[in-house]
Amino acid sequence: MFKLVKMTEMKSINWPVMVSVPQDGGNVMKYSFTADFNLLSGPDFQAIYNKGGNDEDLLRSVVVGFGADLQDQQGAVIPFSAENLEAVIAVPYVRGAMVNAYLDLSNGRKASTKN
Repeated sequence: MFKLVKMTEMKSINWPVMVSVPQDGGNVMKYSFTADFNLLSGPDFQAIYNKGGNDEDLLRSVVVGFGADLQDQQGAVIPFSAENLEAVIAVPYVRGAMVNAYLDLSNGRKASTKN
């Protein structure tokens, strides 16, 4: 039995983000990390773009945390903050991966777990 939960009663959802990092020769290396997302209602999602917003604005609205598997080049965990979120979404292929993860989550599509 499915029970419909009001959007206002939902908590954030921890979800995998699959990142394809471009490499020479047209190849990619695949990595993953987790992020915590708040789920927007359809009208709230559309409002971001209808008001001239972009993918960065969407991520600023829905990303509320990072997992311990998001690390810097030295292997230190990147803690969630507004500043660190900006640094993460500034990287185009990471931004795209986060948007894709959010869309999978919001549409109830199973997350890919292949690395």
